[in-house]
Amino acid sequence: MLDDAQLKEMEQQACDLVHGAGAILLRYFDQPLSIDYKSANNRNPVTDADHAADEYLRSELSKRFPEHAIVTEETESESDDPKEITWVVDPLDGTTNFLHGLPMFACMICALEQGTPVAGAIYIPHIGGSEGRVIHTRRGGGAFQDNAPITIETSDPPRRMASVPGYFLRMFKHRRNMRRRLGDLRNTGSAGYEMAMTARGVFDYTVFSGPWVWDLATGCLAVREAGGAVMFRNSRNKEWTPFETFATSPGVSPRPSELRRWRGSLVLGRRETVERITYGVSPKTYPIRQLRSRVARAFGKGPPPDAAPAAPPQRQAQ
Repeated sequence: MLDDAQLKEMEQQACDLVHGAGAILLRYFDQPLSIDYKSANNRNPVTDADHAADEYLRSELSKRFPEHAIVTEETESESDDPKEITWVVDPLDGTTNFLHGLPMFACMICALEQGTPVAGAIYIPHIGGSEGRVIHTRRGGGAFQDNAPITIETSDPPRRMASVPGYFLRMFKHRRNMRRRLGDLRNTGSAGYEMAMTARGVFDYTVFSGPWVWDLATGCLAVREAGGAVMFRNSRNKEWTPFETFATSPGVSPRPSELRRWRGSLVLGRRETVERITYGVSPKTYPIRQLRSRVARAFGKGPPPDAAPAAPPQRQAQ
């Protein structure tokens, strides 16, 4: 197991790397961009800004941690061999916002030790500042915005503000009278930005359904280290349980391909708020979709069996 000195060094390196990638993104921001689409109907755009930040992060991680694996959103891994430490990378989360000049996007990297987040950083732009802000964290070391510690209050506020998927009200079941207690709901278009705001205590809770490992890893660790709670919907027993790892087998490092297939539903934020929300809401089940998922897994193409049932991607248009 990595000791605190090693984790602190990895956290510092993560800060340096997202600062560098953030500087690259800002050079492209509000400028003409080349655009490709990873999905039909012009969904999931990817730009030369995504590629430039991705290339920088992959190159620097390979130099600084040559023995570690790297899994990025934009580039297939060179090897599928499992490694003790794997870095998961999202060079630009919120690409649609970025394309339209909306300064709500993020760059995220996180080190996983046998599938468990242990050190990472999130870069977000800052209105009025030229360098952006960095939320960074490590296991047992707390969470910080730049050099200032951040702490999430545990108490449930009288009026909640939350970030949820755009289809939240129709994709989740609610206990009686729960809908009017959800509070003021937002959707920023960037999971990383929402994670950063939750770790800072701006959002009282955040709901995710169907995001990827690179969307969640750093934010889950930061929220927990800031004193918040992270709950995962276990698809086997249909219960919300504390999130621990992206690995399907404890103590066994997942392959890059396994991490790429991971999907799940999570709620994170203030502890008391998360307890109330997870008591009152749950993802709807879709038997046909679950059957398709099981068939896909049988052919090695679906998510791991203990991930949540596949749902429409939360950030389809990023």
